[in-house]
Amino acid sequence: MPEDTTSTEQFSAPTPSESSSTKSRKPSKRLVAILIAGVLVLAGGITVTSVTVANAAAEETARQCAVALKSDTAAAKTAATSLESADAALEAVKSLALPGDQGWTSTDYAARPGAAAIEAVAAVEAAEGVEAVTGVDAVAERPSGADLITRVSDDRASLAEIKIPTECIERDDAAKVTSVTKAAKTATMQLDAGVTILLADFTVFQTEESARIAAEIEAARIAAEIEAARVAAEAEAARVAAAAAEAARQAAAARPSPPRGSTGGGAAAPPKSSGGGGGGAVTPPRGGGGGQVGPGNGGVQLCDNGFGGVKAC
Repeated sequence: MPEDTTSTEQFSAPTPSESSSTKSRKPSKRLVAILIAGVLVLAGGITVTSVTVANAAAEETARQCAVALKSDTAAAKTAATSLESADAALEAVKSLALPGDQGWTSTDYAARPGAAAIEAVAAVEAAEGVEAVTGVDAVAERPSGADLITRVSDDRASLAEIKIPTECIERDDAAKVTSVTKAAKTATMQLDAGVTILLADFTVFQTEESARIAAEIEAARIAAEIEAARVAAEAEAARVAAAAAEAARQAAAARPSPPRGSTGGGAAAPPKSSGGGGGGAVTPPRGGGGGQVGPGNGGVQLCDNGFGGVKAC
């Protein structure tokens, strides 16, 4: 007898609930794999982009640091040279020895006074009732030696206080290095300018001191010559006076002595009377001759009588 298959087919037919469950089944493994692969690709792209940006930022930071440190190194070297020059200049202006082989010494440069500014004066031509005026160029004010020394000392101290960084890691470091380097360059330029002015003024000072000492030496030489000429003139005058006195003495010594009883006029002295009274015979004068005899006794003028005797004149 044949089997009744109707009931079996009915039990095997899918029920409505089974049909709906079949339609809402899970995605296949292949689809899931595709979706996962897409997510990984997207995530990988984001990661690569982030790494690229990070690398670029690091490279830029490294570049900025390299530039900053290169400028930093040059500035530090220049600053060190400037500090050495300032030290040498401050030591040089302490010297009192002037250039040359004369061995002259100057006054202290630190005591050199300053000079006030001089305004320009226009020249004026002579006119009726107006005298001519020579034009004068303007002269700038000149600081004293002490002022210039102080300026260099202060600028040197300011530069020495600047500590230039030697490390750079972040961009902030690069910015700091750049800022400090700029300040160091400015301070270095200011110090170099002060040193240049100081040494130039010191050179002028030494030139002026050399001229001053030379003028003093020349003035002393002229004064010595004048004094030597005065002393020589006095000595010559004394010598001439002594020679004249000696010549007069010798001339007086060589002149013969006048005879006894003679007068300046050549007349003989009156003869001495042989007696105590007047009117007696008198001794005729020595030498004879016709000269007039001086007054005799009682004021009587006696004359030679030509026979070896006398008579009243």
